[in-house]
Amino acid sequence: MESKWTGVVVVIMISVLILEEAKWSNGCWDEERTALLQLKSFFKFNMREVGSDCCEWKWGWVECNATTRRVTGLSLSVAKYESYLFNASIFLPFGDLRILDLSNIGLVGSVKNEGFEKLSKLRHLQVLNLTGNHLNDSILSSLSNVSSLKSLSLAGNDLFTGSNRTNGEVI
Repeated sequence: MESKWTGVVVVIMISVLILEEAKWSNGCWDEERTALLQLKSFFKFNMREVGSDCCEWKWGWVECNATTRRVTGLSLSVAKYESYLFNASIFLPFGDLRILDLSNIGLVGSVKNEGFEKLSKLRHLQVLNLTGNHLNDSILSSLSNVSSLKSLSLAGNDLFTGSNRTNGEVI
């Protein structure tokens, strides 16, 4: 009887290990790989991924933690310049994201209910670069609840007018 329970426990433990491995098989986490492919499609990147480990993709814009294989940095400044509405939901799968560079990609605002305020869900986000877009003053209130930010760059946006114009640097 005891060996029967030992066998059951071993099967359960192996099943748990297999399920845990499935979360980030092939190097990076599956949900993050899927999100990266969605970003590639949305921004019309013309690059090919080689292999299934998105942490090793040579797109020039993905940075991962070497131990956890979670995406910690994204630079989308290589995107084709068009007019985009920011949609926070495509960045939320990156739970360990610390650096997000969205400079010079043509952001003109945000999707309703999916704006910059949703970035507060990324508790580790420390650096946000929004330089060279077409964002207006409304972004300031949207970002006010992103308390983890240590560096925010808004230079080259449509903030303020006339004598109140600023260079957009907030540190």
